[in-house]
Amino acid sequence: MPISLTFHESQYPARVAEYLRHGLRTRRLPTKFLYDSPAQAQRWLAYHQAYSPSRTEADLLALYDRSFEAALRTVSSDALHVVSLGCGGGRKDARFLHRAQAQCSHLLFTPTDISAALVLETMLHIQEAFPDLPCFPYVMDLEAQPDLHPLLAQAETRPSTRVLSCFGMLPNFDYRTFLPYLRRLMQPHDLLLISANLAPEPYPDGCTTIVPQYDNPLSHAWFAGLLESLGFPLHQLHLTVAAAFQREDGHIWQIQAYAIFTEPLTLTVYDETFTFAAGEQLHLFFSTRFTPQVMPQVLADAGLHVIETFLFASQEEGIYVCTGSA
Repeated sequence: MPISLTFHESQYPARVAEYLRHGLRTRRLPTKFLYDSPAQAQRWLAYHQAYSPSRTEADLLALYDRSFEAALRTVSSDALHVVSLGCGGGRKDARFLHRAQAQCSHLLFTPTDISAALVLETMLHIQEAFPDLPCFPYVMDLEAQPDLHPLLAQAETRPSTRVLSCFGMLPNFDYRTFLPYLRRLMQPHDLLLISANLAPEPYPDGCTTIVPQYDNPLSHAWFAGLLESLGFPLHQLHLTVAAAFQREDGHIWQIQAYAIFTEPLTLTVYDETFTFAAGEQLHLFFSTRFTPQVMPQVLADAGLHVIETFLFASQEEGIYVCTGSA
């Protein structure tokens, strides 16, 4: 069955080109480019399959299922619009839809992602599992904070409760702006299902077991794939992954990946020339970790009220069922 994807203006070529040029000027590449191309999407899927607890830990999938059941218990409407913000491969959304289908007579699904390849991957999986489900897939950049209300309302032929799922996205966004954006997307009675990467202990004690999840051959191949696609000669670069605290008490910290230039380099991208000195760093990636103790306050500061929390046994991941606070 053919699949049609709608591209939001945030992913129009001129905007993407300028976003990349700005990243090279500031020496901070937007994380979205790590997922953007089909090749990068496949490298991410391989890395995700090997290292993501949701793929390697069966108990974590059971925890997600419990969070889905909790969310659906709070939904009184039989018209439900499931909106996946960063759908990835769509596996978690499919598990939620299986449960929602048994409860709701009118079900819609809108998957979104920065990567057309990942939205397509999701749609192939969803169409196979739910051949009659109305779907409205979008390729968009959530970092641009697009106003989704008109797009979502256009798909709804009757008043619907929306469940926004946002899995694996929070670590790669500035939580101080991204969480308030998610709150603005919510209408009264809507729910947000959001996951967070956690650390059982503050920085630096929490780094020991977590940093190796990002400093390994598959992650390096993912980082290097982006650099090579832009024309960077890999033999003139050294990849490094390290941790850095974001709050003095260590309850919020980041894993950060950089490319360090081992010799001077000049590169032209989209008709603009960039010159890099030996020893200079190009920021490629970050992933923010929160301790379980600080996460409820982080959400509350953004206007989100946690009604149920599901913590994995290792306390390295949490799932939060939220409403918008008054």
